[in-house]
Amino acid sequence: MRVILTTGGSRGIGASTAIQCARRGVGVILTYRQDMEAALDLGGRIQREGGKAATLSLDLGATAGCASFRDAVQETLAVCWGKRRLDGLVNNAGYGLFNPIAHVTEAQFDGLMDVHLKGPFFLTQTLLPLLADGAAIVNVTSATTRVATAGVAPYAAFKGGLDVLIRYMAKEFGRIGEPDDVGQVIASLPSEDSGWINGQSIEVAGGYVV
Repeated sequence: MRVILTTGGSRGIGASTAIQCARRGVGVILTYRQDMEAALDLGGRIQREGGKAATLSLDLGATAGCASFRDAVQETLAVCWGKRRLDGLVNNAGYGLFNPIAHVTEAQFDGLMDVHLKGPFFLTQTLLPLLADGAAIVNVTSATTRVATAGVAPYAAFKGGLDVLIRYMAKEFGRIGEPDDVGQVIASLPSEDSGWINGQSIEVAGGYVV
């Protein structure tokens, strides 16, 4: 069984990601920072629906804890799935702050940076030894990086930084492509999962031209 880890998995997009992956036969490790009850409830729901999930605490804004978190992930993989490697990492955790630039404090700025940019950078770095060959890394960003919305400048700036970071991850972690890399994408397009992909040029290049 493939296993993915999604941060901020107790609610919103992270919770939906965990549920959808589990329904596709993927094991899920989901993290929470404060709401343990919500995370455990979601894990229970996944189990009742026939999936398999584990929950771990993670404060993404405190990078000093990344090494111990990696150890916890490694133990969870071994105990729950008999595996040593993750097949995917979804950097989703985050929070919003509505405050015009003129009123943003340094503490607010630093908090947003730690969670939305610094945290995903060092978490990914720390988990690299646990990522299987061909594992996927997904960074969840925001439409505010493309459409300016007053009051969310720091949040949008760090999400924009995450957009840039994923291109460099693709470049540094890429490999030589094989025919199956392209064939599998083509085969996925007629499926229901790809039903909303329409009129697009889809580049399957493994980060070669980012």
